[in-house]
Amino acid sequence: MAAMERIGEPIGARSLAVIANGAPPETPGERAALAACAACVCCDRLPPPGAPRLLRIVGDGDSLPDPPPGLFARDLDQETNDLTKAMRWCRAHAPGAPLAFFAVAGRRLDHTLANLSLIAEGPAPARVFANDGAFALLPPGRHALGVAAGAPLSLLSLAPQRVTARGVAWPVEALELRSLWRATLNRATGPTLEVACEAPLFVYQPWSAT
Repeated sequence: MAAMERIGEPIGARSLAVIANGAPPETPGERAALAACAACVCCDRLPPPGAPRLLRIVGDGDSLPDPPPGLFARDLDQETNDLTKAMRWCRAHAPGAPLAFFAVAGRRLDHTLANLSLIAEGPAPARVFANDGAFALLPPGRHALGVAAGAPLSLLSLAPQRVTARGVAWPVEALELRSLWRATLNRATGPTLEVACEAPLFVYQPWSAT
């Protein structure tokens, strides 16, 4: 069990932190996850305190008028946001590196939903860290995650699919997820959550449970 991935941990020592412009990391779990990443890429902003080595600041420059010389990758595409630009930079310059996302939530709800939707379209597995909890983005297939027995958890899909989960209090058996609420507000019954999904799937737990 010690080697099993947990929702509140980055995936491996090579994880890159992608730091957006939402609420900065404040809670102990979020800060610990940020410090555990190998390096960071920031979305048109400077890295917050406790961030690992800065690789690049990526964006159109409208939020950061005086970026550090040599560390700013300007992307003037007005059809995409800065998070899209940062993810594109990571795919081009660090292909295969697992991504851990920070500050994608906490300020505007529309930005939060848009950012989660964008992350779900990117490479999985990935992690998303917010001040109240953490998401694991799972690719299609079968997965096992370490969880705390009795802890709350939610399964969220942004695309229609069938999901089966073992180790939850309320059965999820080939459940068709046609909307966000259908597999939320469940609870773990043991230390392992087993999930089978047909499309990318978010598994969320609050920090008190990770």
